[in-house]
Amino acid sequence: MEHQCPHCGGELAENAVFCPHCARVLSPRKETAVPRPLRKRALGGLLALAAVIALGAGLWLTLSPKTYDGCGEVRYGDYQLLLSQSTDRYVPVPEVTISGEPEGQYRIPSRLFINDAGGQDASAPFLAEVEEVTAAFTGQEDSPSPFLCSQPAYNEGAPECPLISLIDFTGRSDPAELVWTFRMKNGDTIYLRQTYAVTPIPVYDYYPEDCPMDTAEELQALVDSIGDQVEDPVAVISLYLPPVTYEGGITIRSRSINLYGSTGEAGRRTTFTGPVQVVVPYGDIAYLQDIDFVGDGSGTGLSGSAPFRATGCTFTGWNTGVYAYGTSWVNVIGCTFQSNGVGFHFDSTGEYANHSMYNDNRFFGNDVAVQLDNVPTDVTLNFQGSVFRDNAQGILNICEQPLDLSQVTFE
Repeated sequence: MEHQCPHCGGELAENAVFCPHCARVLSPRKETAVPRPLRKRALGGLLALAAVIALGAGLWLTLSPKTYDGCGEVRYGDYQLLLSQSTDRYVPVPEVTISGEPEGQYRIPSRLFINDAGGQDASAPFLAEVEEVTAAFTGQEDSPSPFLCSQPAYNEGAPECPLISLIDFTGRSDPAELVWTFRMKNGDTIYLRQTYAVTPIPVYDYYPEDCPMDTAEELQALVDSIGDQVEDPVAVISLYLPPVTYEGGITIRSRSINLYGSTGEAGRRTTFTGPVQVVVPYGDIAYLQDIDFVGDGSGTGLSGSAPFRATGCTFTGWNTGVYAYGTSWVNVIGCTFQSNGVGFHFDSTGEYANHSMYNDNRFFGNDVAVQLDNVPTDVTLNFQGSVFRDNAQGILNICEQPLDLSQVTFE
């Protein structure tokens, strides 16, 4: 079948691809696409993949849990978290150095403060975001006496802090790092660190074979002379007393001095028949241990306006066995109070709490076993293991001091 050329009108044979009359091509050419090099296609894919990865990484960084770490202080959003050793809520203390005698046992608090951007207490809103908070020491595997810490908790003795951790150590503890760890509800983790180190305190011990101390007069003369003999204000002075009866008492005036009693033949112990007073203006705790205080029904056996602690002592036949006054903090542990007008009397208006334990004491046959007129701070006094027997009145708590009597025996 023939048909005409669309260009010149000439007759064309069937299936002709060009016109023999005008030499024009009858079928239009198709343009062939130029192939893209494989390298260019791969590069485009890589760029697209990189964009997706970058977007994903940005979202992950924005939404994933974060870790914050600081020594003494950490900034978390608008919050300032800091650790201190004092009641100053604005000054972080990343390094703590404490003086201690080699065999001394000590406890100090690590205090947490939380401030907002304006410097106000922000404890409540921050702690509402916390899932868990813990504390632990690291880096003391070879220490002869490792630092120990309690888990962070509110403590009535430091009401200005939302949480504190109690640090226990001795004079032989090697340097260590305390780490508070906060696990936040949103998955974030905060590490707040403090380093602790102990500086040895010079210790001066006095024994009966080296110094005259057989009478109250000799002992008082020795106590008074020690201030001239030992100039170092932080030195620890300990007197190891013979198992004698001192007809009278002594007064510790110029600096804190420890008195350690002893036991001789037939169980005879170091004994004072007169009052012992601790009236150091500014001093560390005076420790009195294993001493008997025997009165005649009048006076006060042991008293002080400065801090002291009696351990393993007995107080018998006094108007008042132990009396804390002025601004002092006094502890009695493992002591016996028998046949006194008042066994233990606290009447101090200071602002410092030392140790909350008043454990393992025995109060027998006193008119008033314990009388609390005023006690510094509202820390709970814990009398665990103590026994009250045959007292006209057990505890006269005039100031309504918080007490833990859950493990006390009243007979």
